[in-house]
Amino acid sequence: MKYLNYALLFSVLLLVSGCVSTPDSRIKKEPRLFAAFPPDVQAKVQKGDVEVGFTRDMARLALGLPQRLHTRTVETGELEIWIYTNSRFISDYQPMSTGYWYRDRAGRLYRSYDTLWVNRGWYEDYPVLQLEFSGDKLKAIERMKR
Repeated sequence: MKYLNYALLFSVLLLVSGCVSTPDSRIKKEPRLFAAFPPDVQAKVQKGDVEVGFTRDMARLALGLPQRLHTRTVETGELEIWIYTNSRFISDYQPMSTGYWYRDRAGRLYRSYDTLWVNRGWYEDYPVLQLEFSGDKLKAIERMKR
């Protein structure tokens, strides 16, 4: 039984590690595309960096697909905005009103109400990086501070 638990844990870790996308894993999936980039761009893509002037393919290999995608219409045309996010756990105590039934010693049934404080937690996404593309070129990079 002990070895079965270890095997199960190992297989779950292997599955989770296979789902993580890194610049190296994205480059391995598209080696011909990566080989077509100039050497200075290849070095930046391998580090996961982007700069103004990159194409969508260069940015996608460096950072992966964005978590959110928006379009903005301006005088010169449409901008495509890629937003990369991170998440944080938020915990907060909140009051919750609840009712309950009880019996007294004589067996009579009563309803009572009370307020409880409950610890509620949730994950919240927040933007960390925004890329703006016009046509196929990266025109602006915005890095957000936490």
